[in-house]
Amino acid sequence: MLTSGLGKYVAPTSLGAGYAIAKMISLRALDSELAIAQDFTYQFLAGVLLAFALRPVTNMIYWKRTTAIVFFTIYLLILGPVGQILRRMIWGNPFDNIFWLLLFPEVIAAFTVSILAPILLPSQQKVISLGLLWKRLQKELNLSGLLKLFGCGLLYTLLFFILHSTFDESFTSPFWMGRLQELLSLPPISVQEKIMLLWGQGILNTLILLPLFLVFFREKVELIVVFGSLSFVVAVFSPAFANFQRIEPLLLVDQVFIGFCLQFLFVASAVFCFGRNEK
Repeated sequence: MLTSGLGKYVAPTSLGAGYAIAKMISLRALDSELAIAQDFTYQFLAGVLLAFALRPVTNMIYWKRTTAIVFFTIYLLILGPVGQILRRMIWGNPFDNIFWLLLFPEVIAAFTVSILAPILLPSQQKVISLGLLWKRLQKELNLSGLLKLFGCGLLYTLLFFILHSTFDESFTSPFWMGRLQELLSLPPISVQEKIMLLWGQGILNTLILLPLFLVFFREKVELIVVFGSLSFVVAVFSPAFANFQRIEPLLLVDQVFIGFCLQFLFVASAVFCFGRNEK
């Protein structure tokens, strides 16, 4: 069995290998020189980290295989490639050919991991269908649920500005308000557009976490640890690890630390709003 004994380590390692192979093959098909510049070891280790973060929500929730594939594909795409696009717009970084060439393999890897995860990390029972998940989601998104959803999105926006203005060493101002002003004035988009993009990203991140709250009943501290770790690894740590050689060390430390604080504080707020204790 892949869920006990030595299989507990073989299965995530295999999933990490699948992640790395899918990325390298798709990148090689697009640009062989860029593929040669990538280190397979870092891609493999990033995939293994992702697999260990995914394991609690793949084999402890009773997904049907189709439900798991659909959900994890959407989850990985929203926190991964979609999140990268939105953050690039906020920072005003250009969408050059290198970015798109590196983004496409991330999409392929997300599909690959979503297909392999229910096979390598299966649940003991398979009872949660897409229809059941959709019905629970509809019931949850009443007026109170929508207010919580928009509130979590707004909190994500505030956390982003506060954490980057406090800890990001790329800003030159010695004072917090000056650093915030530098962040808000980054071209080419306006302050209002930055706020709306971050708010939208916060709402999307909350919305994709919501199905997990509807089927995973644990104490809230455990929910924060499990979902916070998963969100941090998918959105921040795994991409940073995979691109370790391409990121300046000090910038990497800032990116990982700020991402860690942002994801865990945001997930804690979502757990407070939507989490259910074990019954």
